[in-house]
Amino acid sequence: MSDLITEALSARLEAVGAVPTAQDLYAGVGTDFYERLVGADRAEIREVLALARDSAGPILDVAAGSGRLTIPLVRSGKTVTAMDLSDDMLSHLRRALPDHASLDCVVADMRDFFLGRLYDLIIIGATSITLLDRAGRSGLYASVRRHLADGGVFAFTVAGGDAAESLAVPRDHEIGVPGPEGEETYLFSQQLDHDGAARVVNWVRASDLVAGAEVTVLTSRLQVLSQEMLSREAVEAGFAPPAVSPVRTSHGVEILLLTTSLAGPRREAPGDASD
Repeated sequence: MSDLITEALSARLEAVGAVPTAQDLYAGVGTDFYERLVGADRAEIREVLALARDSAGPILDVAAGSGRLTIPLVRSGKTVTAMDLSDDMLSHLRRALPDHASLDCVVADMRDFFLGRLYDLIIIGATSITLLDRAGRSGLYASVRRHLADGGVFAFTVAGGDAAESLAVPRDHEIGVPGPEGEETYLFSQQLDHDGAARVVNWVRASDLVAGAEVTVLTSRLQVLSQEMLSREAVEAGFAPPAVSPVRTSHGVEILLLTTSLAGPRREAPGDASD
């Protein structure tokens, strides 16, 4: 059994005699589900557009996915590079803004990228920094330093309040997700790994739980991070102490926005592999 399928969900599948297949949430059919799950979410857009209004130059949207933040930025008149490791995710963005002159989609790894230019604003939305372990975050910070213009802003989000607390405990419940023919019920399962430092999350369509059926289980592994931890890491990586502000959501304040800049003049040329 894949270590990306939680024990609780494995037991549920075994009980009905279903055969699971793990599928990355951010690739293939997982991207269609992800778009249905979060595509209508307006969280962070207001705050990101406010940052963009103070940015005269190009913007880099890291882990841009299907363009939840990129699309409003481009439509506001900004020039945006949308970067994601998954070309399947970016394909949703390309369909939404086909051949747009102010949009450049780039397939690259946020842990280590070289784009050959500087940006006045670099953003990572949807708490996507939690996809990275400590080594991955170190690589991200170094890559951002290479690409952030002097006086530019690096902004990223992390869960706060009740949302942060909910990430630190195992959970299993049903959620409703918009589907092509109306809302569909999915089983959500969350399991803590590495003494609570990481979590494995699963989604599976409830109607697929049929005896003998091959069931696609959408999976992701994320780190459990706090704004205090990320702030310390940013300072250690050569950024100024981040300012922390709340992000409005439909459920109240459950997301925190961290904004920072280079602590001193940049040393690297854009795209320079040296650090």
